[in-house]
Amino acid sequence: MKPTETLARETTSEGDELVLSRHDGTYSLSVGGQELMTSRVHGSEEALARLACEAIAEKKTPRVLVGGLGFGYTLRAALDHLPRGATVLVCEVFASLLSWNRGLLADLAGRPLEDRRVTAVRADVQSLLDRRDNREHFDAILLDVDNGPQAFTLRSNDSLYSAEGLARLSRNLVPRGVLAVWSSAPSPEFQRRLRKAGFEAWAESVATRRGGKRRDTIFLGRRR
Repeated sequence: MKPTETLARETTSEGDELVLSRHDGTYSLSVGGQELMTSRVHGSEEALARLACEAIAEKKTPRVLVGGLGFGYTLRAALDHLPRGATVLVCEVFASLLSWNRGLLADLAGRPLEDRRVTAVRADVQSLLDRRDNREHFDAILLDVDNGPQAFTLRSNDSLYSAEGLARLSRNLVPRGVLAVWSSAPSPEFQRRLRKAGFEAWAESVATRRGGKRRDTIFLGRRR
């Protein structure tokens, strides 16, 4: 049996350990001892990007925010579905993930950070959206920072999915702009929260991996 290699570690701002490991060619990332993502399974991340981009397909020069870089699969899928005139801002709270995606993880998703349409910043989604110098609104915001509309990676992310957090997201979208949120499970309560925040809300069930039976959920909201 092949051993599991620990490739890198980082301590989060909340004191949990972020660990990148590799086993038999598969990369995994865990937070506080719980697996957050793996290079073996990324079909629903690709669906997140596809559904969001299809919802703004009429835009010739869309501006898109991707919250959470991960292993780069969501960003890569977004780039594959967006036109040449698009601009994509990707924010990642962990400096190590930005570094790893430029180095040992770069080829997993085809080096998306090297695409000329992409600007990558180290930032928390909430703080980035609160910046006063962020005057230009987005046509779409894609969130893949937790296991769904409840904090997992960082406990402080709870407020991202609150009424106040959804209002913040809405303010940063153009009229009829689209919010897309990845989740490991459905949540009628979160859909109701989206509607209360002024979104036309719906959800799509998507395969976790191509050809697999397990399903994840993509929440979508269009700003009224």
